[in-house]
Amino acid sequence: MTDDLATKLNTAGAFDTPWLKEQLQNWDVVSEQKKADFMEHMYKCSDRTNGLYTGLWQDFCIREAGPIMRDRYFEMMEAVRLYEEGLLEPIS
Repeated sequence: MTDDLATKLNTAGAFDTPWLKEQLQNWDVVSEQKKADFMEHMYKCSDRTNGLYTGLWQDFCIREAGPIMRDRYFEMMEAVRLYEEGLLEPIS
C-alpha cells in the first residue's frame, strides 16, 4: 500500500470520500465475485487447510492449467500440420 493510499484510508470519514467513490465507480460486482469464487476453487484444489492464499495462482498454473495448456498446444500443432498437408476435412 502506498503512503498516499494509507493516508487517504486513515482519515476521518475515509469511506465516504470523493476518492473512494471514484475508486468504486467502476466496481464490477459480478466480475469481483467471479474472482473470489475462482480463488476459492484454487484453494480447495490445493488441499490447503491453513487459510493462506499465497502462491495459489502459481500452484494452479503448475497443477491444473499448465498440463491442460501443454496438451492443447500439441493438439493445435497437430491440427496445423494436418491443415498444411491438406488432410483436414472441411467443416460445414
